[in-house]
Amino acid sequence: METLQGMTESRLPACRQVSHKPEKMAAKAVFLFGLCFICRATASAQESSSRTYTLKDGSTLTYAKSGLLRTIGSGPSDWGLFVKESFRKENLPWLAAVGASTAILIERDEKIYSSAKKAGRKLNISGKDNTKTYLKIGGVSVFRGPGDLGSAIYFLGDGWITIGMFGYFETRGWLKDDWRAAQTGRQLIEGLLAAGFTTQVIKRVTGRETPRAASAQRGVWRMFPSFRNYQAHRSRYDAVPSGHMATGMMTITVIAENYPDSKYVKPIGYTLLAALGFQMVNNGVHWASDYPLGLAVGCGIGKAIAAGGKTAAKRNAPVAHSALRFAPYLSPEGAVGASLAYKF
Repeated sequence: METLQGMTESRLPACRQVSHKPEKMAAKAVFLFGLCFICRATASAQESSSRTYTLKDGSTLTYAKSGLLRTIGSGPSDWGLFVKESFRKENLPWLAAVGASTAILIERDEKIYSSAKKAGRKLNISGKDNTKTYLKIGGVSVFRGPGDLGSAIYFLGDGWITIGMFGYFETRGWLKDDWRAAQTGRQLIEGLLAAGFTTQVIKRVTGRETPRAASAQRGVWRMFPSFRNYQAHRSRYDAVPSGHMATGMMTITVIAENYPDSKYVKPIGYTLLAALGFQMVNNGVHWASDYPLGLAVGCGIGKAIAAGGKTAAKRNAPVAHSALRFAPYLSPEGAVGASLAYKF
């Protein structure tokens, strides 16, 4: 009995040591599980913070998740990028081209205006503004739309078209969880505000008469008109640059920059811009020389918004595949070797 008791007592400490091992293992398991959970949550958060789209050429566009207010909030920085990029050394030739084309067109504005009016009569396209008010709030016209073919063509450059495109891309982004579509729509709203601000500033500096209100050939330029005069007689001062052209070009540029794989955005967009340009001369709203600066403003703003700011997409170049390939080789007879191929 004593021997058995002594053996039992001598084993008790050993039993106590073993009894701690399951607790330590459980603690380790909990720690490892927690570590795995944190790592997975971090990876998931990183994954959900951006989304990448692969283009046909192998390059990628990566989009950050954003909201409408955040995108619009990046407008000042994107507008600053537009100004900065416009005056970079490599872009000076483009500025010179805008100035030269404007000067050439100014010389021929009257002939172009007369030819457009003649073509409009021949094609039975009205040269008058026949837009109609479709929505009023408190007696104030909120939405004016086209009433005939001529006003429908003129409406192509209206801000409501850009707002409609925003609605399309925003809805697509919501229904299909498509971040690229959603951000494209939000960039269009940002671009609409930026283009409107920029063209209004320039209009209030240049003060050129429209063809409809021209008191002399090619219109008189009254620099820096007063705010009161400008608001009371807009057609005397707001010819250059064309806000419709700037808005239309910005819309095409933003969509094309976000969907570079699409073959139809630019051809269709530029065709509609050409029709818009004709009609704005036909109805006496603009001279042809008002267009180069408007197009440049729209293109520059569109590119700046698509490339810069907090929510802009980042484009990565496609991975270059080597033309020289090396691979192991096994013949049907069982011989082992290597193959070297060069793709021309």
